[in-house]
Amino acid sequence: MDRAVRRGELLRWLGWLVVVNTLVLSLIALRYLDVGDLADGWAARTFGVAMFFAHFVSVALIPLLPVMLLALIAPLRHVVVPLAWAINVVLSCLLLVDTLVFQQYRFHLNGALVALFFSDASAETFEFSTLMKIQAGLIALGVALAHAVLARLVWRFVTRTPHRRDGYAVAGAFVVLLLGTNLYHAYADAAGRGAVTRQTQLLPGYEPLTAKGFLADRGYEVARAPRTETDGGALDYPREPLDTHRPAERPNILFIVIDSWRGDAMNAQVSPHIAEFARENTRFTRHYSGGNATRMGMFSLFYGIPGTYWQSALNSSTRPALVNRLQALGYDFDIFRSAPLSSPEFDRTIFAHMPDLRMESEGHSSPARDIDANRDFIAYLNDRDPATDPPFFGLVFHDSPHAYDLPDDAPRPFQPSWDAVNYLSLDEDTDPTGLHNLYRNSVHFVDGLIGKVFDKLEAEGLMDETIVIVTGDHGQEFNDLGLNYWGHNGNFSRYQTRVPMIVHWPGRSEPGRRVEHLTSFFDVAPTLLDHALGVDNAYRATSVGHDLFEPADRLPLIMARYRRHAAMTEDGFIEFPPIGPVKAVDRDYRPREDGPSPAAIRDTLEQMTRFRETD
Repeated sequence: MDRAVRRGELLRWLGWLVVVNTLVLSLIALRYLDVGDLADGWAARTFGVAMFFAHFVSVALIPLLPVMLLALIAPLRHVVVPLAWAINVVLSCLLLVDTLVFQQYRFHLNGALVALFFSDASAETFEFSTLMKIQAGLIALGVALAHAVLARLVWRFVTRTPHRRDGYAVAGAFVVLLLGTNLYHAYADAAGRGAVTRQTQLLPGYEPLTAKGFLADRGYEVARAPRTETDGGALDYPREPLDTHRPAERPNILFIVIDSWRGDAMNAQVSPHIAEFARENTRFTRHYSGGNATRMGMFSLFYGIPGTYWQSALNSSTRPALVNRLQALGYDFDIFRSAPLSSPEFDRTIFAHMPDLRMESEGHSSPARDIDANRDFIAYLNDRDPATDPPFFGLVFHDSPHAYDLPDDAPRPFQPSWDAVNYLSLDEDTDPTGLHNLYRNSVHFVDGLIGKVFDKLEAEGLMDETIVIVTGDHGQEFNDLGLNYWGHNGNFSRYQTRVPMIVHWPGRSEPGRRVEHLTSFFDVAPTLLDHALGVDNAYRATSVGHDLFEPADRLPLIMARYRRHAAMTEDGFIEFPPIGPVKAVDRDYRPREDGPSPAAIRDTLEQMTRFRETD
């Protein structure tokens, strides 16, 4: 029976299915407009509308081309129809997921994110509630049923109108649409019409035609955007050999880091043990991470240079000068991270080439792994012999607030609180109170673990010979800006990049001191190298930072995330997207009319190229 189906019917059905799925995908893609607008002006807006249809014609057509070839060679309805249906279901589901990611983080699904999702570290990185999984399953089922109905309706249309030739006109219109949008984009790009070209960032995988090089080679004048490409040279880090001397003392150094710990979550109610510790030591009240996610935050903390150098450090397995100096001075390294040390690739960057690294913690949840990491560090302190063992560098890195998680029997002082996070329910109208309180409860749980570390250091008499730095790798937002940003890795505002910083430094920190001047992660490593580890040229050779304890002109302050970075300036931020021109926003992430400062762009690019080899 299937073989009796005419080849032409199947091909017509597939063609009309592309038309219908183009409309379906375009409707789903309207969700991007919840957080991004089409440009003003009739020409730019007309292009914006046209690009939606033009892009999703390609998205709907290209995956079905092999199915069309199959229908041409072997017109088997029982094979072609289910295959086309499955492809369309997957496309719609992926686009729905991408719109969700884009609404919350302002970037699209990418290879790194997909690889992380399917990696061994997926369970530790992506933690979804049971309710969210059920909702996602029901949505996927609804999408599958909807596409089954559409496929049947299209088949009925094709079989009942065998002699209609409307498809040729529709196909011709799509060809004109594809050519027109690409040619107009090439013109707009060459003419420097950023309002037109910026719209393309709304859509996933959309890279329309550009022709600047082609036109310039033929003598036409084209607009030149500021050059932002900075990875053309190999990593030159440190910039010069370290000028060192043997320090009189070798203090222990301990980093205690809380994932996603935002600046205002350090207080007597949320983190009482750390707040008490802060009262006895020095607190930096305007401290910023070098990124809005773990990878770039920790990179800037250890290396003292912007996250734009991350990929070069990873490719070359270049360790930070801080770690190399600690090793040269004979320090013992003890790394206790809750999440796997390989995600991100800290085992190939910060701690590259180190034997016997503790790669992961035990447990089936972030709180269980936090407890395990904390317990192992305390056990390490129990086993040390201060009389004979070398000084140690320790990292205790807790993860529970990142996952909005805590043990079932842990106190939950902040109410009302959600039981678990459901990302599908987050939008610009969501009341953040319940989620924010869940986050605070998680930080409160981790604070209790850190209190045990403080108690152990005191009991062992180690506080007088240990530099203790307590901070977060980045912040966490709860739609504070009113722009539907949730979590981190979405923007570089103070909610996602400002973090607590408390320093206990025997002989240097002062009880109750509050440092009000601007500081950042770029200052931490060179300050340790300078004042504790005997490196006389630490700032010049290894960092874009300054002495943590001294005021200085620290702007622009570069913050990075995967494939995107920004510079914090006096008035806001200059964002450097992977494609397109730079843009300026204020501190609340609203567009600035005056545009980016050329001087700030120049200073930013200098920092981003300072540690590159030049010819």
